[in-house]
Amino acid sequence: MVINENCKVCQIKRNNNRYPVGATEEKIKEYQYKVNEIVKNSDGLTTPQVAEQMDNLRKELFGNTMDYTEIKQHYNKLMLDYFPYMENKVNTSENHLKMAIQYAMVGNYIDFGALESVNDIELKDKLDEAVNIQIDSNLLTDFHKEIVNANRLVYFTDNCEEIVTDRLLIATLRDINPDLYISVIVRGKPVLNDATLEDAKYVHMEDVAQKVIGNGTGMPGNVIGAISQEAMDEVENHLIQIQNLQPFVFHPILYSKCLYQLSWNVYTHLKRPDLNIYYFFLCKCEMFMRRFGVEQFTGIMTKE
Repeated sequence: MVINENCKVCQIKRNNNRYPVGATEEKIKEYQYKVNEIVKNSDGLTTPQVAEQMDNLRKELFGNTMDYTEIKQHYNKLMLDYFPYMENKVNTSENHLKMAIQYAMVGNYIDFGALESVNDIELKDKLDEAVNIQIDSNLLTDFHKEIVNANRLVYFTDNCEEIVTDRLLIATLRDINPDLYISVIVRGKPVLNDATLEDAKYVHMEDVAQKVIGNGTGMPGNVIGAISQEAMDEVENHLIQIQNLQPFVFHPILYSKCLYQLSWNVYTHLKRPDLNIYYFFLCKCEMFMRRFGVEQFTGIMTKE
């Protein structure tokens, strides 16, 4: 799905003042002019592609001034500290899969591309309240059946710390179907606080997934023609091997911003009616709050 007018407005709003302290007035004017030019010439592009151009513009004019390394380390460690608590909650719940999905949704909260600031206390509160997130029982039942019958699954991650709840959910999926082959695809290069191979290694994702690779890009998303051939081959190999076995592809769109839309994932343009694509996310973008008729930070589970 290409960028729409709502996302264009959001891109300008979020990026116009995203320049470093100490930038000269001349540089600021040049930056803001180019921000508007990027959006003006964005027709036909997806929102993640536009976001990548914004990131490249900042690096071109100001250098690499937005380093999220310490922030990512903080939240990865914080969520790993919470991991035993969440794991126990999943294992002692009446519905292990539902509880794991609820945590995967809450994990989407820490997203510096969507929010001006995040709060550790609010994160803990959201984890405590995860059990209250409503999930359609029929959709959850269908999802469980898909897991039981599938032999391969592709899981695209989004943010750091969230990748800890991804690991918990993937472990739960493996408990349901021990023979399920799971490939996890993270960002190929650092962008915002999105999860990379370094983050996946830090949370020991390889303990629950058979394969963990990067998508080869530094954009906050996955777009056909832009992700690496290795990532695309992984997708296509899964499609070929599961074509006649009720194929299942899992993608949590861990929602944070107008940058992300339900249809920017790499499967959107494949037009494969036999694919089963699921989305789990927190609704943070105003456009999607209107689309689903919910308040901000409402957990959403849906199927394409």
